[in-house]
Amino acid sequence: MEINLSWDLFIIVFFSVIIAYSFIIGKSKTLKLIIASYLALLAADGIGNLAYKILLTQSQFIKIFNVDTADKLIIIFKVLCFIIGIVLISIKGGFEVDTLIEKSVLLRSFSTFIFGFMSAGIIISTILTFTLGNSFLDGGAFASQTTSLNIYNESAFAKIMVQNFNLWFSLPALTIILVSIIYSSSKE
Repeated sequence: MEINLSWDLFIIVFFSVIIAYSFIIGKSKTLKLIIASYLALLAADGIGNLAYKILLTQSQFIKIFNVDTADKLIIIFKVLCFIIGIVLISIKGGFEVDTLIEKSVLLRSFSTFIFGFMSAGIIISTILTFTLGNSFLDGGAFASQTTSLNIYNESAFAKIMVQNFNLWFSLPALTIILVSIIYSSSKE
């Protein structure tokens, strides 16, 4: 059996790892991970844009880090800030998420899977979008740089993740709101 390594395979494996991790940490911690993803996305983009405008436009910073352009350095910086932000907020964030504990193991497993899937979607699509050099806060979230990156051209899944970022971004929040409404109405 021959396995061809590709970006699609990498994305599938990354999705699988995040979903498996969601089962390990549980639904409440997965929801905290989703919230941390939102906060880290906004913080990384904002900090990255500030760094680009203030520091990276000076050529000495580009030479120190041995990259061709400030754009490449800012991509690495934003992705690292995003990942570090998720870890710090998830571990050290001063908030907890209280969820409805389903009595049915099947329902509990299904809801954990769904939230894990959405968590993977927002994390992967954000990393891919940052990797393409796009910014959410500058209003250029989908500048036409997408055709210049090999991963985008070689991977059908990468295209889906980036082109549908608005869906990956909004779906977890809408699902959390829907579950909250259902939960609050079931308590009455």
